[in-house]
Amino acid sequence: MFSNIPSSEALQSALVVKPASSDTPCTEPMVSVVTVCLNPLKDGRKELLVKNLDSVQQQTGVTVEHLIIDGASSDGTVEFLTQYDNKCNDIRILSKSDSGIYDAMNRGIALSRGKYVTFLNSDDFYHRPNGLALSVKALEESGCGFSFAPILPEGPRFLHRLHRHPDRHLHRIFIFPTIPHQSMLYRRTALFEVGGYDSSYRMGGDHDLTLRLIAAGNKACFVNKAFVTFASGGYSTQDAALKIREKKRRVRNFHKEVFGVEFSDEELDTLVQRYRYPRRYLSVYVASQQMICKIFVGLPHCICLRLLYSFNYWKYYLKCLLGI
Repeated sequence: MFSNIPSSEALQSALVVKPASSDTPCTEPMVSVVTVCLNPLKDGRKELLVKNLDSVQQQTGVTVEHLIIDGASSDGTVEFLTQYDNKCNDIRILSKSDSGIYDAMNRGIALSRGKYVTFLNSDDFYHRPNGLALSVKALEESGCGFSFAPILPEGPRFLHRLHRHPDRHLHRIFIFPTIPHQSMLYRRTALFEVGGYDSSYRMGGDHDLTLRLIAAGNKACFVNKAFVTFASGGYSTQDAALKIREKKRRVRNFHKEVFGVEFSDEELDTLVQRYRYPRRYLSVYVASQQMICKIFVGLPHCICLRLLYSFNYWKYYLKCLLGI
């Protein structure tokens, strides 16, 4: 098993620790919130960063530390962070050049101290103060390796139905990243077991991590409360060709490891672009849905019933049986 998580000892010398200004002594954190950034004060984004910091400080019902993994920003980010008044939770800052976003996120994993780890982009924020506590409660009760929840896009709430109702699209999880990564909390031990993020990805590393966690036997619990607001856009929307190539790579790797199948290039194109399994692999499709039903717990809707009542599913199933 590969591991891209660096040694925490190698990073400690560059770490700046800002204890909470509250008189209440800081206890060991239950959750490590990791925010990776590079020049987040540029282009009028300072208010977004402040909203991000404030929302972490306002979390209740669970002890939290906020890890800021900065890629050696040149816009005064470190100076701004050291002056920020973190009243409730410790802020730990690492400012050091890295080889990309997933390298930075792995550094956050290495430096984390919480039982659970989550990632909050510098433009995103928590709009529900007990969101982390609800997720921790679900993880503690279920024993799952990770949790997820709906998230809301910045702006009108009808903009992105997929993120508001991720449980309705789980039948595609092995092909498409239907789980909003901003809402996910991971057991720290599970992240170390799978080696963290694969830093060879430029985008889609979040989905790859989810697939490897599932392949390693981790279950997931659904928290039916949206608590994260995310900013639209980002790097993952900028290079469509690379997005498709990396999607093919992780889908091929996952199906080969878990189901022992090797798709041809043509079959892989059909799978990642039309979400249809090759006819000769219909049994793999059925096995994938059975696996999904076992992995995800606490869902408000039954995935199996959604599949049974899906017209497109039955149309595809009949076409495969009839050889059309």
